[in-house]
Amino acid sequence: MTQDHKEYSVGELARHSGVSIRTLHHYDGIGLLSPRRIGSNGYRLYSHDDALRLQEILFYRAAGMSLSEIAELLAAPDSALDRLTRHRL
Repeated sequence: MTQDHKEYSVGELARHSGVSIRTLHHYDGIGLLSPRRIGSNGYRLYSHDDALRLQEILFYRAAGMSLSEIAELLAAPDSALDRLTRHRL
């Protein structure tokens, strides 16, 4: 399985990212970071792209942005590079 196709359980993603499972559940609940799919066992399964989105969310949180500001920023059709460049200016 290549890195692009790896799936992470909510616990694995929480461990790797340093956030709590509760935080990931909250992000899912507000539509900021939803899992790629729900397994037949009901578990949230996150993709590599989801992990990258979480990394971007955490970057903006560390920069002092609110979750609503981050949601608005990520809703734009821009690429991550465009968003980072615009945020820097």
